[in-house]
Amino acid sequence: MRKSRVLLAGVAVAAAGVATSAFTASNTFSNGSGSAIIGYGETTVSGATITAVHYNRDSSDKSILASIVWDTSTDLTGLNATTGATMTLKDGTSHVGDYTCVISGTAVAGVVTCAVGGTVTFADFDHAGLAVGGQ
Repeated sequence: MRKSRVLLAGVAVAAAGVATSAFTASNTFSNGSGSAIIGYGETTVSGATITAVHYNRDSSDKSILASIVWDTSTDLTGLNATTGATMTLKDGTSHVGDYTCVISGTAVAGVVTCAVGGTVTFADFDHAGLAVGGQ
């Protein structure tokens, strides 16, 4: 009886994994891309391989987030440079804001820069999500 419950649980986990993967883009993160400490809670990227994430402080007030820069090894040169990526900041389940990002770089080393501006502090968010491509 115990073996059948363990087997049934394994089948349920595998089925959930298959069902979930059908609704998500393929995301790849290099070792160290999620190792940033300041303001980092979660990284979500659709359709790109992120190799590093940089959190940049405001030059006059170090508690304010000026921008987040996402390094990628994915060829993003075919995307619109100013509307091909969008970043979302959240604090838990609360929405902090959406930000249009600028894509630059080459097919070998792309950069997605998301200016935040304003008064968003590092304490205001714990999730940074990046959507790349799409319509």
